Amino acid sequence: MLNYLSAEWYKLRRTKGIFIAFGVLLALIATMFIPSAWYEEPTFGVYAIAYLVSLILGFFLAPVFASRVFDDQYGRGTLKNEIVFGIPRRRIYLGKLLLGGAAGTASALIVLSFYLLLGLLTGGGGGQENVLACAELCLRGTLIVLPLWLASLSLSFCLLTLIRSGAGAIALNYILLFFTVPLALMAPGTHTDSHLWNFFSYWHFVSPFRGIYEPVNGEPVLPALGWSLAVGVGWIVVTTAVGLAAFNQREIK
Repeated sequence: MLNYLSAEWYKLRRTKGIFIAFGVLLALIATMFIPSAWYEEPTFGVYAIAYLVSLILGFFLAPVFASRVFDDQYGRGTLKNEIVFGIPRRRIYLGKLLLGGAAGTASALIVLSFYLLLGLLTGGGGGQENVLACAELCLRGTLIVLPLWLASLSLSFCLLTLIRSGAGAIALNYILLFFTVPLALMAPGTHTDSHLWNFFSYWHFVSPFRGIYEPVNGEPVLPALGWSLAVGVGWIVVTTAVGLAAFNQREIK
């Protein structure tokens, strides 16, 4: 597996597009720290809350990481070479999924570090204790959303495996995200008697992060890590099982 991951990482490193996109993302983050971007000079606490709210955007980046790692190998016809070479399909699927998760996790840590550094340099008012508390809030939020993001990545990879057209899989993925993410964020399960709706509201991979968008006394509420882990791991297990089963049965041309 390590040799396969190393080979996949070599292929990913030669994909310049993902590094250009990541550079653009960091540049966009930096624009938040331009003084004229805010009506009033923000404190580090304001930057921390803005960071937590913007974490939702990470779910829409998951298909990008999945597609870059999968690299449209159905369309390119390169999967056949790997299979003929004798690489087990389970290793191919899990190896690409693990690499996508590792790349996404590393990117999240870089973004967090970059954001906190700029926050300290430009908005670290309020005393050292306030700065440390807000930095801890950002770190906790990142750790809580990470298993949920990995669940979104696993769903993206499952769709890329099920649908031969890479463009079609990504399009369907974004349609699902644009329709289900807002519903999962603004519809607590207690507001309806529908068991199906309650199940969706509780177990959608974005649902645990709903507290960020339902602040109490103006402060965001982070979900329990246990709920986040349960939802994230549940999605990863189910989507990986479905993707692996489909991949094992698919005829590779």
